[in-house]
Order: sequence, then structure tokens, then C-alpha cells
Amino acid sequence: MKKCFVFAIVLSLVAISSCRNGDEVVKGEVLTKKILYDVPIVNLLLEDRSENDPNWFWENLPYPAGDEFVDKLFVDARDCEIPIYYYDPEGDYEHLDRIPDKEVKNLFDNDMKVSLPVPDVYDEETASFIQRPNVEFKLDQTRILKLRFLEEWRMYDGMIEKKVLAVAPVFTIKIGGTDAQEGYEYNTVKFWFMADAKLLK
Repeated sequence: MKKCFVFAIVLSLVAISSCRNGDEVVKGEVLTKKILYDVPIVNLLLEDRSENDPNWFWENLPYPAGDEFVDKLFVDARDCEIPIYYYDPEGDYEHLDRIPDKEVKNLFDNDMKVSLPVPDVYDEETASFIQRPNVEFKLDQTRILKLRFLEEWRMYDGMIEKKVLAVAPVFTIKIGGTDAQEGYEYNTVKFWFMADAKLLK
């Protein structure tokens, strides 16, 4: 029961936000029709990611429910239990198209990996930098450290109201540095897992 708790809450909030203008008159001034940003949901700097830590909510969903949500999201998307939508990094996001089930299988079988360069290392014996080959990383649920939100913002009675238009998992890989070269963070998105009805034309 608890396993799906955070998953149910997130999808419920998204659904409520998405349906607000169905029967209700939309009020307020539009600040922006579209804003896109990432929200960290797994803070690896926290020693204790559970609610026992007073700072657990800083860029973090509570453990273990948050991890169970991410696991379920990945499996449900892979197994076509929930619809997922094409992600275009250069898209205008005026509408989203659903990925057919047969293409979902191909996506998860063939496109859920990435080859990345790793920092050079310094060899004391030769006093030179040694370049290392790229490393292939698998994109699975353990790499989902952020969610990407597409939203509409309105101002009403001194409050900012956010309407969620779409949500996507962000696969994050942190490459450690060496004495020779700094590390870096790589982020990629493969699909949207939620889309407001107004984007599905």
C-alpha cells in the first residue's frame, strides 16, 4: 500500500492541477504560458533521506516512498502500464504525441544507454595525461534524480498558481573528477510520462 503512496499523490496532484479549468473559470493574469525547469528529487548529499532528518525535503522525496515511486514510474512506463510521450529537446511543447506501445519496447530495449567521456588521469611515471575511453552507462530507475516540469503560471490574489502541463523523468549521471580533470554532471530526458489534455491534439 505504502509502495504506491507517493506515486499516487504525485499523479493525483498533477491530475487535479490539470483539470482545474475543466468546470471552473480560469482566473488571474497569465505570467507565462510555458516554463520548463528541473526539480531534484534525490539529494545524495543528505546522510538520511528519510523524514527522520529535519532537512529531508531539500531537493528530495522522502525515502523509501520516493524511491518506490521512481521504481514504479520506470517499470510502468517500460511495460506500457502508463502512456508516455515523445520528448524533443528542441520542441516548442505546444503539443505532445504519445509513443506507440511497440516503439516503447524499442526505446527501452535499445535507447536507454549513453556513452560518455570520463576524465583523463595523470600518470606519474610518464608525467603525462592518459586519455580513457568512453564509458557506457545504462539509463534505469537508479538514474532518475530529477523530474522536469512544463507548467503554466498565473497570478491571482497575490498568489502564484501553477498548472502542470507535462512531467518527464530526468536521467542524471554524475561523473567524478580526477587530479587531471574536473568531473561533470550529464542529464538527459527520453520521454514525458504525464501530459495535460490541452497538449494532446
